[in-house]
Amino acid sequence: MQISKLEMRILMVIAVVVVGILAVVIVPRLAGSAPAAQTAVTRVTPTPSPTVVPAPTPTPTAQTEQQILDNIVVSTVSVYSVLVCDSLEEYATLSIPAIITQVLAEYPTTGLTEQSRQIMAERVLTESTAKSCPDQSPRVAAGISQG
Repeated sequence: MQISKLEMRILMVIAVVVVGILAVVIVPRLAGSAPAAQTAVTRVTPTPSPTVVPAPTPTPTAQTEQQILDNIVVSTVSVYSVLVCDSLEEYATLSIPAIITQVLAEYPTTGLTEQSRQIMAERVLTESTAKSCPDQSPRVAAGISQG
């Protein structure tokens, strides 16, 4: 079975996006435990009588779906916006809804509903074009409004 250049490039873009998402989702969770240990320090407040006030211990909260979505979009756009723009130029014959559907079919995200995944794909395209290829913005906006 032969894979065309178009299919190969689409698969490469998908692989890059998956690696980016994994980096956005897994790395913050691994690094998230270190700052929490440092915040439980006792503070002394200057008052007329010397009083030691313990610092409030932050309760660890799970990220909301919106926070996860925002983190994924910001990280993906900052790292891959140029690649997204290059792919949009290469696949000028594909519709934006077709591109989004194909990427979402092969791109797993942890902690997001299908609706949030759709929003994520649309935001990544919109923000990437605004940042790195404003000439593609009208195509993306029109394609998103169609889909």
